[in-house]
Amino acid sequence: MPTWSSEIANEFIRLAAIDDRAFDQLQLQALVNIAHGWRLADCGEPLTGDRPEARAFGPLYQRLAEAFASYGEDPVLEQIEVRFHSDLDQSETDLIEDIYQTHGHFESWQLASLTSGNDAPWSVVFANGSGEHRDIPHRLIRSQFVDLLDRSEASQAR
Repeated sequence: MPTWSSEIANEFIRLAAIDDRAFDQLQLQALVNIAHGWRLADCGEPLTGDRPEARAFGPLYQRLAEAFASYGEDPVLEQIEVRFHSDLDQSETDLIEDIYQTHGHFESWQLASLTSGNDAPWSVVFANGSGEHRDIPHRLIRSQFVDLLDRSEASQAR
């Protein structure tokens, strides 16, 4: 069963705290979206039960936006309250740790190039503002990350 974006964000907050680091809310939004995308590409199953919405600055999980509202641009130093709790299984925890290792060092703007670039599902749904606040479907997110996986495998084969 998919977990909630807030639980996934808490895992990134926990991992960063171990390394004496912290993420801002834009980084956490992007990291959750990226982990969700890789899960969809890997096994076709969503990592999170809530879907990102297309907003002017990129994909946004409303649940996270509400939890992070008081932080503004400041780093998120504490885990956020989770209303409905489900346990992450080992494969999900492993995925989040992998995403932390591969993407956790990027700044917000670098992560945004992946989540809200011209070829990202966000740009299709947002459609220059006409699709603002619409959910970004899992099938579009999965397609983006399957393409990334295929390109990665093709470049490794060379």
